[in-house]
Amino acid sequence: MPYRAVEWILVVFYGPSAHRATYGRLTNTKYTKDYIQLSRKASFLEAISRLFPVAGGSGEFPLTYQWPTGATPGSLVFQSADRPHLKWETSLGAPKAWRMRDSPTPFTPETIPGDPTHTAFEAAENELTLLASRGAGQPYLLAVKLRDEPSKLHLRAYLSNCSDDYSWADISQVPEEVRTLALTTTQQSALAWSAPVSGGVHPSSSVRSFLSLLSSSQNPLDAIGDPPEATARELIKYLRQPGYGLFFDPARNHDAWSIPSPLPTSIANIASDIAARLQGAATLPPAPDDDVAAEVSEGDSDEVSRFRDDIAGGRYEVPDATSTTKTRGSAQRAFADRVKENYGQRCAICGISTRAFLVAAHIVPWSTDASIRIDPANGICLSLLLDRAFEAGFILIDDDLTVRVNRDRIGEDAALLRQLEEFDGTRVSVPTREPPKVAYLQRRRALVGSAI
Repeated sequence: MPYRAVEWILVVFYGPSAHRATYGRLTNTKYTKDYIQLSRKASFLEAISRLFPVAGGSGEFPLTYQWPTGATPGSLVFQSADRPHLKWETSLGAPKAWRMRDSPTPFTPETIPGDPTHTAFEAAENELTLLASRGAGQPYLLAVKLRDEPSKLHLRAYLSNCSDDYSWADISQVPEEVRTLALTTTQQSALAWSAPVSGGVHPSSSVRSFLSLLSSSQNPLDAIGDPPEATARELIKYLRQPGYGLFFDPARNHDAWSIPSPLPTSIANIASDIAARLQGAATLPPAPDDDVAAEVSEGDSDEVSRFRDDIAGGRYEVPDATSTTKTRGSAQRAFADRVKENYGQRCAICGISTRAFLVAAHIVPWSTDASIRIDPANGICLSLLLDRAFEAGFILIDDDLTVRVNRDRIGEDAALLRQLEEFDGTRVSVPTREPPKVAYLQRRRALVGSAI
């Protein structure tokens, strides 16, 4: 599984409260919880409201807790009699990644050593006391939310001041910003959280090798040669949006973290030229980013039907390996049907309804993220003019769906400014279903900012 950009990290100090919650429910004792209590601080409530927007009501937001060898259902309870909490199914017990186990290893779901079978209060309490003598030091529970995974948390446990026997789980393996976050927690202040600035595409080993070859050449363009088609596709995707920030591989256990290095200046300056040369060298059929062109391009009726089924089933990926010009047209047609239906066949900003002037505009561009290419929440129904303005960064859309005119980007085109400024400060119409995801709007604004 490839590395994915990290959107949010929660760290929980493993003290008496976390131990009693994750150990299990013992009758007539303090071991009664099936959840981890969270914070009531305004900054924390704002963060989870943004990351899990459905949780803004009084109910529960369904979650999947996942680790390399398993998963279990749970939920984020946004409002309760006490405070928000991360809950799991009582009958299933706490997620294995956060539980104790006799003699855990790098290959077991559990990390924290201890006997999980006690039914008496004193014996269960003693398991926490014995952690240091067993070489486990101080455990920390981590929950990691990845970008574009709206209802999944990847769970891990790490140990500080542990013996060599547990070096495979030492918290020194996590990036410094995560380690620092964990070490700020205490028994009295047991929670810490962070929203790293991460995005783009993480380079695979083949991409890194190829870029190293180009960097060592005096003439990188001449050194491109004829790479395998799969490598060329990976390189083009990476060069269009190099990864930055903090990344995480869900398939790995404690060694799941990565911080990609920035592109060398010598390569960054000619990245678009390299991508164009690779496109030609591998004779790859282009899959246009332009939504207007894609909607009128040739498609395949069977593919359109398949993509409609994928959308209905919540499957939004269109892999690069299968993305030809025809496939791009088929996917756009299915995507556009759903998006335009959601918006009542009207432009979400200006309100026109003449269908020949409407397009289903991607928020995160087609070329940027294959996993959300046909996600209706990644689309807005726009008029042709406003689609072009949105694509060029002349208009931006805030998290609350307010439209902002980017006057600096428009420059000296007074006529264009007059066309657009009437929409400055207005709000995008909210569709009947699948409204734009805040994370997608944030990514679009970041892309526009990086291109200035």
